[in-house]
Amino acid sequence: MSSTIKNELHYGLRSLIRENAFARSFVKRLRQNERLAPDAVRQQGRHALHRTLQAAIARLPAYRHIDARFSPAEAETVLRESFPVIDKVTLLGRPAEFYPREGRKLPWQAVGKTSGTTGTPLQILRSMESVLMENAFIRRHWEWSGYDDSSTRATLRGDMVVALDRRTPPFWFWNRYDRQLLLSSRHLTDDCVDPIIDRIEQARPAILQAYPSTAHTLSMYLARRGRSLKIPFIYTASEPLYPHQRELIVERLGARIMDMYGMAERVAFATECEHGEMHINSDYSHVEILDEHDRPTDGPGFIVGTTYHNLAMPLVRYRLSDRTRWKPGQCRCGRPFPMIEHVTGKYEDAITSADGSIISPSVLTFAFKGVENIRKSQVAQVAAGTWQIRVVPGPRFSDADKNRLVDNVHQLVDAHIAVEVVLKDDLPNTAAGKFRWVVNETRQAG
Repeated sequence: MSSTIKNELHYGLRSLIRENAFARSFVKRLRQNERLAPDAVRQQGRHALHRTLQAAIARLPAYRHIDARFSPAEAETVLRESFPVIDKVTLLGRPAEFYPREGRKLPWQAVGKTSGTTGTPLQILRSMESVLMENAFIRRHWEWSGYDDSSTRATLRGDMVVALDRRTPPFWFWNRYDRQLLLSSRHLTDDCVDPIIDRIEQARPAILQAYPSTAHTLSMYLARRGRSLKIPFIYTASEPLYPHQRELIVERLGARIMDMYGMAERVAFATECEHGEMHINSDYSHVEILDEHDRPTDGPGFIVGTTYHNLAMPLVRYRLSDRTRWKPGQCRCGRPFPMIEHVTGKYEDAITSADGSIISPSVLTFAFKGVENIRKSQVAQVAAGTWQIRVVPGPRFSDADKNRLVDNVHQLVDAHIAVEVVLKDDLPNTAAGKFRWVVNETRQAG
């Protein structure tokens, strides 16, 4: 089956599921929340939190000892006093306690997978409501810029829209169902980028969805060629957006950036408004900012979230490695959602493909697709055109897993890179106590 036919079937089915009248009713309901008073949003959140905690007590062995006889008004107190803070290590080490049915998926559920920036694969069971609600929250964010069904959007993320070894246009796919131009980020190279720039210019998208790194790479190519594009809004997500990236993206794409913060665990969601402020979507989840001792803080702290919409696997007080702090005051946009400082995550070194193009850390996660027997991993550039994938293996890690890692790299990331899988007893943190999942050792050597 050709890639075009596969794309037609994939995006046609996805549009049928995500863009139907039922799904759009979720977006309409979320837009109404923007006009509520902050107290009304908090009251709404207490009821959603109560529903999540009741589901967690009923479905997850870790919480069955907790007395479920409490009201929505008491939900926040019960959360703080009876539910411990957990993290990714907790889920990986104690699946029988924190997964329903020890992780066995029901036929009507979806599975979300992530390796994140720790390099340790994790699976999350998702309800169909969660899938639709996630799309609704993203769509609400797009509508903050005036996006509607008549708008064209371009997408420059990790989508495999054409074969990696393709060297002639098109390096894109037109998703006619959603007026979406999907572009291959793997073809942001000197040999292929000019047709991509021309196609974006022709499409005149109202918004561009991109990783910060892919939008920045496109902007660097534009700068080298003395060219610019005019895209009103750039929606970035999945990676930290650094000031030098933002500056060049705005300069070369002529856009206002609307950054988004989310994760596969779906316990927090923050969106940048048209005034440049990041808002915790308090109708998405219950978010706490806690210090190193799991105490609430007004200073910098870890993001700890409790899901509202994924009752298939309720995650309660799930601590992320990302840090931020609450920002006081009311935003000029008038929305009732609290503000935070821009989220800081782990900085990752830039590594390059076989032809010298920068590879997004988010794209590198495709190397771990379907590989589950890994405790920890690190992707290192050890020479030009050469990577090592260092793995602390799980007990069932085998040569098949090793071969799959290499195959995934060549099929989903870079067909020409030299890659070696190296098994390690441990992968230590830096002297500052941080773990570098992606590291460029050729730069260190220089």
